Amino acid sequence: MDWLKKHLKALIILVVAVLVAYFSQVPVSDWLVKKKIREDVAVLSQLYTGLYRQGFEQMRGLSEQLSFVCDDGDIELMSQAKARNIFVEYVDLHLKNGKSCSIYNNDHAGRPLMVFPDHDQLKFGNVSLILSGNQFEEMRFSSQDGMLRFAFQQPRNFLTNCNSCLFMTVDVSGRDVQLYERTEEPYKEAFNGTLDNGMGVKLYINQRGVEFLVGDLVDLFSILVVLFGVLLAVGVELNTSDRKGLSGLLNEAIESNALVPFYQPIVMPEGNKYKVVGAEVLVRWLADSGEFIPPDSFIPIAEQNGAIDKITDQLIDNVLADITTVSLPKDFFVSINVSPSYLEKWDTAEKLLNKIECAGLDPHVLSLEITERTKFSDLKKAAICIEALTAKGISIKLDDCGTGYGAFSYLHTLNIDTIKIDRMFVTGIGLTEFKNNILGSILAFARESNLHVVAEGIETKAQAVHLINNGVEMLQGSYFADPIPFDAFKQFVLSQDISENSGLAI
Repeated sequence: MDWLKKHLKALIILVVAVLVAYFSQVPVSDWLVKKKIREDVAVLSQLYTGLYRQGFEQMRGLSEQLSFVCDDGDIELMSQAKARNIFVEYVDLHLKNGKSCSIYNNDHAGRPLMVFPDHDQLKFGNVSLILSGNQFEEMRFSSQDGMLRFAFQQPRNFLTNCNSCLFMTVDVSGRDVQLYERTEEPYKEAFNGTLDNGMGVKLYINQRGVEFLVGDLVDLFSILVVLFGVLLAVGVELNTSDRKGLSGLLNEAIESNALVPFYQPIVMPEGNKYKVVGAEVLVRWLADSGEFIPPDSFIPIAEQNGAIDKITDQLIDNVLADITTVSLPKDFFVSINVSPSYLEKWDTAEKLLNKIECAGLDPHVLSLEITERTKFSDLKKAAICIEALTAKGISIKLDDCGTGYGAFSYLHTLNIDTIKIDRMFVTGIGLTEFKNNILGSILAFARESNLHVVAEGIETKAQAVHLINNGVEMLQGSYFADPIPFDAFKQFVLSQDISENSGLAI
């Protein structure tokens, strides 16, 4: 059972691929048949109906040339008529006096002149088309001197080596006339259209014909569908294996306290300097190799497998342990990212306040930044938690404002006092007017709502100056310092300011 659960997705994909391959055979074969013979049918239909029409015109013309005496001249004219039409198998002449002749004998016709009921005849004046089983059999011209007869042969099936695999009908005076021989096998319609001359044509094919035309292609299609399913299942298995492997390593990293807090200074302008007023904590995974793994590689997994709250708790413990080792400037704060699910838990507020009290710190030193990678599922629970925290002086910031889920609804519902402007609205300063317009709208909203503003992603002096001139209070970015371990961060805390172009920005 465990094996089935482990590989369920891959098995479902394989089963679906097999079912698609199986049940698509009929529609795929129908589509291929219609595509493969559509042009041939139209061309051949025009050819065959044209030859029958030619026979009709030949008969009228021949009747005007014959002497109706069965002499050598009549025999020659009838022979020439047969030679001009590949569907005419036999031509003979029956006179009123009882004498007859054919293209093979000038003494008598070799075939009897049978009588057919009216429902087996299509009459066009003195010309009659004789049908047998809805197939053209004969064409007869009657006059006061006698009767001229053309006997027809059925055209060969154009599916070579597949006899009686299909038959075609044409609409003649409202009646479907069959052009090919057929058997008792079931046939299905493969073509139904109207030719340029207005004549309706239908073509029917049996299973032997389908297999003859496209059998190998349908089999190939089915094989390709199954192979695609196999490849997709293998990809899912590999991806699941990789993710489960990384998830397991992440749990081990949490247990071994290998997730290390890095600090990026948050500054505020003061004269010609920038005073360090706080820091954002960014988690880094210290791998066994000694290299740091960026959060984009493991935070999404932690959010999916539920480890994100455990990481947050551990990160807060490590941050509180760090900042208790230094004397912090007045009103200095440290911001830690928290997910919406973390703030929806009933014990979060009490747990955080207890941690701060045990560390001997003032609650205002801790600031929480709400990330928007996932949605709040219960805003009321989150609002209760946030109210309990803000009542003790903890600042609540909305990270990456305007880029995630429901930012403005959060600002309306939750007790958020600060918004953070994402780097995407900063990088275009001086380059793209569109982003500046959006930035201006966000800043105007912040002013109207009495919200503090922090802009992150500052990389140039021009960006910093523009933001300060437009009312941004605090700045954060590589122009001042990249995220660094706490030991390196201490110098910023102790110096309390960064001079422009001082070389402290790293």
